[in-house]
Amino acid sequence: MSTLLRIDLSALRSNFAYVRECIGPNREILACVKANAYGHGLIPCARTLVDAGADVLGIARLEEAARLRREDIGTRLLLLGPESLASTGYLLAIDVEILVDSEERLDTIVIAAKRVGKRATVHLAVDTGMGRFGAKPDAARKLAERITRAREVEWAGVMTHFPVADTDLEYTRKQWDRFASTVDEWRRDGIDVPTVHAANSAAILRLPESHADMVRPGLMLYGMQPCADQHDDRLRPVLTWVTEVAALHHHAPGETIGYGRTYQVTKEMLVATLPIGYGDGVTWAAHNKGYVLIRGARAPIVGRISMDQTTVDVSDVPGVSLGDEVVVIGTRGDQVITAEQLAEWGGTINYEVTTRLATRVSRVPFG
Repeated sequence: MSTLLRIDLSALRSNFAYVRECIGPNREILACVKANAYGHGLIPCARTLVDAGADVLGIARLEEAARLRREDIGTRLLLLGPESLASTGYLLAIDVEILVDSEERLDTIVIAAKRVGKRATVHLAVDTGMGRFGAKPDAARKLAERITRAREVEWAGVMTHFPVADTDLEYTRKQWDRFASTVDEWRRDGIDVPTVHAANSAAILRLPESHADMVRPGLMLYGMQPCADQHDDRLRPVLTWVTEVAALHHHAPGETIGYGRTYQVTKEMLVATLPIGYGDGVTWAAHNKGYVLIRGARAPIVGRISMDQTTVDVSDVPGVSLGDEVVVIGTRGDQVITAEQLAEWGGTINYEVTTRLATRVSRVPFG
């Protein structure tokens, strides 16, 4: 068995159905599959989400789009952020919808559309407080007017992005109000605004007025919690990470374990070595803090996490033996380890935990 990620596609479908339940039957869903479907495996997750009814897939890199097209996934793709201007022509050639944030990007898209010989499909990105990507409302209006006149461009959407929908509803509501009033003003002035979208996973759950015409779930699709202060039992984790006990050794008081000798043995101890490390995505900062599950019992991590191995104390695990399955993320009996717990041990966020899972860890979809 060694090390693998079990990807529960039935849980992915269930989470998608929950998004649909939250937003009603008439809104579109852009399902985010960027960053290898948040570490869960791009192609199986993309196919499952398309079959479940996703209208658009959200990507972040040209390479992701190319791979989806090579796998004959013909669903609409939206590039959620900037790519190199030099890649514009190729993006258009494989039917990727592009965000416009500036005059320069729009100029490049128009030129590329003429060269490729097909209309470009674009969404206008409006910065209402994220400060990362998008045109400020006044500049966005000028872009909107240009887009509506450009024969080489089809305007498919206008969007904004929420930075704190998970932690600050007051700020997020102000953002939404600003965005909505901007779009309303454009419409009053005769600009034919297409699909409006803003809500990420947290806003889908906490700010229903922002659902607009389309929502953009990511984290919640994979069963991870979008809001640290709000646990939603309806979300089913899609990923289970397992490995095995690869070695067992006894250690005496006074001995040390691992690089830096950060853990000193204080009693007779049985230590299991696991064939995973930070090269697989185990959070290095979780050393001497976290634990894994073996035979339904907690086995604390002892010593620093190495690139390819992790050591755990199995002194209190009855009957532990070589080859025993080890749960790194998942459930055994009444014990659970979540991506959120790994994030807490490592001082990071659940997004990083799963997106950092290495490609050398096999992903096994089922369900």
